[in-house]
Amino acid sequence: MKTRIFIFEGIVQAFIGIGAVIYGPLLIIDPSGGKAAMPVELLSGSPFSNYLIPGILLFLINGVGHIAGSFLSFTKNNHAGYAGILLGSALIIWIIVQVILIGYANWLQPFYLTLGILELVLSIAVYKQIKSIKNAGM
Repeated sequence: MKTRIFIFEGIVQAFIGIGAVIYGPLLIIDPSGGKAAMPVELLSGSPFSNYLIPGILLFLINGVGHIAGSFLSFTKNNHAGYAGILLGSALIIWIIVQVILIGYANWLQPFYLTLGILELVLSIAVYKQIKSIKNAGM
């Protein structure tokens, strides 16, 4: 099994996850966004009056989820491709919805959208590699 693609997928996932497990709790602890340097005014026009719910979702989905996904990738688990496809898609949707709700607010939005697309592409490649190995073993 080619391990480089798993490692690259795991690095991307770990990078995403580490950022989210840092910023998610900052938004939970201070829902005004002050500790994360995110003005609450950005949320005007969105369904949220503060960052509590977005912080919880950021922590759980993009944080804990991506850390777990990176573990699956680094250990070359048979579910790494599935998990990465799900997580990459979730990140892409997260960013698109964020831009729809609050508009373009920061260079991090296109950066993380690009990471989500990269994760999705890598995860599809991992999925295909695992599938071809399984089919060869039949």
